[in-house]
Amino acid sequence: MAALTEQDWQIQLFIYNFFVENERPPTYQEAAAAFGLGDEDGRETYQRLNDFHTIFLDPGTSNIRIANPLSAIPTNYLVKINGKRLWANCAWDSLGIPAMLGADATIEATLPLSGERVTYAVRDGALIADGGLVHFPLPFTQWYDDLIYT
Repeated sequence: MAALTEQDWQIQLFIYNFFVENERPPTYQEAAAAFGLGDEDGRETYQRLNDFHTIFLDPGTSNIRIANPLSAIPTNYLVKINGKRLWANCAWDSLGIPAMLGADATIEATLPLSGERVTYAVRDGALIADGGLVHFPLPFTQWYDDLIYT
C-alpha cells in the first residue's frame, strides 16, 4: 500500500476542521470540492484514509463514521465544547476531544451497563469528576478488529 500523499494529509486536516465547525463530517464530495477534485478522487482519498486508519468509514460506504476522537453518529458521550455539540466514540475519546481542541468541555455520558447518566468536565486541562472508572475490555491492538463495537 502506497504512503499517504501531502494532499491526503491536507484533506485529513480539512475533515477535522470541518467536523468540529459543522458538528458533522464532510462528505467526500464536499472535501473534493474544497480541493478542486472530482468526486471519484474524493471517494478514493477517503478510502485511502480509511485504509491507513486515519478515519473510519461506515462499512460498505464512503461516509465517515469515525475521525477519532469524533463520532459522526450520536453515542453515549456528548461533548459540549466551544458552543458545539460533538459526539465521542467512548469515554476515552470524550477526553480526547477537549485535548485535541485545547479547550474546556462538559461531557454528558450514559454508562453502558447501568444506563446511569453522569456528567464530568475538563477545565484547564484537568479532569473534573466525582470518581468513576473506565474499563477497556480489549487491548488497544484489538480495537480495529471491530471498531464500532469495541
